[in-house]
Amino acid sequence: MLHIVGMGLEKGDMTEKGREALKKSRKIFVESYTSFPYELEDPEVRTKIKKVNRSFVEEGRVLESAENSDVALLVPGDPLFATTHIALVAEARSRNIKVEVIHAPSIINVISRTGISPYKLGRVITISKAFESDSQKLQKNREQGLHTLCLLDPAVSIQDGIKVLQEFGVKGKVVACERLGMKGEKIAYGSLSDLLKLEFQNKPQCIIVPAKLHFFEEEFLENFSCKKQD
Repeated sequence: MLHIVGMGLEKGDMTEKGREALKKSRKIFVESYTSFPYELEDPEVRTKIKKVNRSFVEEGRVLESAENSDVALLVPGDPLFATTHIALVAEARSRNIKVEVIHAPSIINVISRTGISPYKLGRVITISKAFESDSQKLQKNREQGLHTLCLLDPAVSIQDGIKVLQEFGVKGKVVACERLGMKGEKIAYGSLSDLLKLEFQNKPQCIIVPAKLHFFEEEFLENFSCKKQD
């Protein structure tokens, strides 16, 4: 069986069901793309963990071990947030490999902490140094009146992300977040030029580009105005 286990955002977020799945798994793979997997405390579990990259998962190599034994794939946040893991579930089922998905908190769950409504969220984009960032998705979201969540690759800072958005022609105020929904959370709302003056040192980080705001969203966001943080 393949157990796809969500780690949540920080220590303490993983469910008891997830921890039990790790204990009975012969191998545990952990993969992250736009987040940072925290260290597990259980020494018995830690010895079974192998860190892998996204291509390892995309190529279905984790399934080779799951054909004959219990194997777990640890995913920061929620396990089915990325299409890569949905495709992995489909591939496992096509090979008659049993799959258990164990959910956990993710960035989508906590985006409402900013005041932005998840109901108005469009397609998520990733800003990465390794790949071209997709400005077309951002533009389409804005045309449809939808907010855009920009996940930042661990190698990309909020300052880098803001510069990319400037290149995309984004104007107006955006929301910059570090460790959203975690200890040490920081949320700042303001113009791109004003946000560039602030320091963001802790990961993971993301930027939300709002479409037209509801008055309640705007009122809530003003609590995080970068003018108040100067």
